[in-house]
Amino acid sequence: MSYTWKYPLYLVAHAGGYASIVDPQDESRQLLVALTSEEKALDFMQQFGILGAPRQLNNDREFAWLLESLRAPVTMVCFDPDPLENDVNAAWTATVETLLNDRLEVDYSPWNYPVFLLRQETGFSSIVGLDVEGNEVVVLCLFSNSQLADEYLIKTGDAGVIETLETMAQTREIMEMLREDIAAVAVDPEVRESERVASHCISVETLLNKYLIRA
Repeated sequence: MSYTWKYPLYLVAHAGGYASIVDPQDESRQLLVALTSEEKALDFMQQFGILGAPRQLNNDREFAWLLESLRAPVTMVCFDPDPLENDVNAAWTATVETLLNDRLEVDYSPWNYPVFLLRQETGFSSIVGLDVEGNEVVVLCLFSNSQLADEYLIKTGDAGVIETLETMAQTREIMEMLREDIAAVAVDPEVRESERVASHCISVETLLNKYLIRA
């Protein structure tokens, strides 16, 4: 059966872990409950009298980290279950192994997607600074959400258009294209007292060799 979902997914915190259902067909096995909307998660919690708030998973990487932490007897996942007496009654079920090996595309990106650049007439918005040896370097501006990118445009007074990078592959392609022109990437730069500054910078070579690769 072909089954797809969109993020975010939701888990239900319960008893120090996350809600799961005992498999009626094999009581030695349990299925982690994954809900495809917050409404469904809250309905599930109300149905079983579980207090608190659902946990949100935003991408394949976060889902994979959670799945890798699971131990027996939780060896399967059920999506949008509505348990009946002898049936999990889920939209879809799969083993943890199947999800990790066949369904999730995980990368080591140091941010969640999408991310955003500011395209200008001469290229992309960047900051010119000095490295530890006093040499001039160019640092690309990258934003973790579009609102921060828009605020940066307003505060700098620059002309530019927000460009969205949806995937690791797109981001890597841009970094490879720019690697001769920029030394690093500034994540969520700001304007402070008319100065363009960034608290977090990652070298382009580190991004290409360590982070923007598949797990």
